[in-house]
Amino acid sequence: MRTTTMIRGRKSRHVADKQQYRSTYVVELARGSSYIASTLSPESLHAAIAEVLRDFTLQYGADTLALFRELLAESLEDRGNHRAAQAVCDFEPPR
Repeated sequence: MRTTTMIRGRKSRHVADKQQYRSTYVVELARGSSYIASTLSPESLHAAIAEVLRDFTLQYGADTLALFRELLAESLEDRGNHRAAQAVCDFEPPR
């Protein structure tokens, strides 16, 4: 029972964190998801994702990048752009 409570507590915290960061990054999420959704080719999609994630990292640092990516993918899902949402989740930055 205690383990279940601890897992629920972590999930609840994650949901609360996502809500807080969704509010904090509302402009970046709107701009990024709009820009990514407007791409026409796989190459431009990849370039747009790279640019959005790079700009986010430059502005906010890498500490919350994983959460931002999750929120960005959700934003694209909400727009009905499942291909772009999956591309954000699968994105590998250039080395």
